[in-house]
Amino acid sequence: MAGKGTGSGKRSGVGKIKQRSGRRDLGALRDRRMRAAEMFAAGRRQVDVAVELEVSQQTASRWHRQWTEGDSEALEGAGRAGRRPASTTSRSR
Repeated sequence: MAGKGTGSGKRSGVGKIKQRSGRRDLGALRDRRMRAAEMFAAGRRQVDVAVELEVSQQTASRWHRQWTEGDSEALEGAGRAGRRPASTTSRSR
C-alpha cells in the first residue's frame, strides 16, 4: 500500500510482542509503554511513537493522555491480565 511506510523499509522489531502458550508477555508490553513514555518525555510526537512502536494511533493517543495526566507511573500497567478475582477466599465446589 503506497504511503504507509516509514521510508526506511526496515522494521525495528521494538513493537513486536511475542506470545508464549497463548499468554501475553506482560513484561514486554510494559517495556513498550515505558519506551513510549521516554519518547514523549523527549518531545516525540504521538504519530512518531505509533509508527516506531508499531501500535495504533488510538493506542499512542491513549498512552500520551495517561502519561500527561500521571507521568510514567500511569503507564506501568495493572501487573496482571484479565479481570480481578471476585474473592480472596477459596471457593468450594
